[in-house]
Amino acid sequence: MSQKDGYNSNWYKEWFGEDYLVVYQHRDDSDAKQLIKLIASNTNISKESKLLDLACGNGRHAYLVSKYTQNVFGLDLSEHLLSEARKKKVVNQSPAFVRADMRYFPFNIKFDIIFSLFTSFGYFEDDAMHLQVAREIQSSLKENGLFVIDYFNPNYVEKTLVARGNRAVGDIEVEEERWISNKRVHKNIIIQRDGKLKTFHESVRMFELEELTSLLNEAGIITKKVFGDYDGSPYNKNSKRMIVFAEKK
Repeated sequence: MSQKDGYNSNWYKEWFGEDYLVVYQHRDDSDAKQLIKLIASNTNISKESKLLDLACGNGRHAYLVSKYTQNVFGLDLSEHLLSEARKKKVVNQSPAFVRADMRYFPFNIKFDIIFSLFTSFGYFEDDAMHLQVAREIQSSLKENGLFVIDYFNPNYVEKTLVARGNRAVGDIEVEEERWISNKRVHKNIIIQRDGKLKTFHESVRMFELEELTSLLNEAGIITKKVFGDYDGSPYNKNSKRMIVFAEKK
């Protein structure tokens, strides 16, 4: 198990399981619905469109977008999150969920739209790996296909970061510690339940907008629009989000 700066650089392989869903069970679908509406209003989704939800988690975005087309796929590395996603599925209906590493797409089809939502990017230590993901996206898009990425705005994160917090989730006590180091935002999550402690970590690359669009451009995906929040407001340095709409060259 690789350790860097005191944390496991493969944290994403351990964290996205049952405990993740418990800690974040307070999240509802309101933001997700607003984001899918923003995507639908700025793209040409039709009933024939093929869509991929990259790092789809438990499928909340994939299910919401499936009302526009039945050709929806979800890819994630976490078998637990995928099993939760499949529990909601109606037989013979979209989405179709696949377990894979986002650096190595298993598909032999091309997509009209690929989206990476709710900061499901930037997990790897090396930007070469992020570029590899972007190149996989580019090669899996149809000509003039679109990539939509919803990412946190690092400027907003720096200004609003809460260093430490405690909260109760049912009978579980959750302690969270956050800090910024080497262009990454880190979070330790300590979960106490029935007298037992579990510790997890998150570490995500803090891409400035210019860095993110440059990386996409290097992969052959050109930025067309950028929004600053799920309501479609324009992006600025103080925006909560960076929602980038980009097109395959």
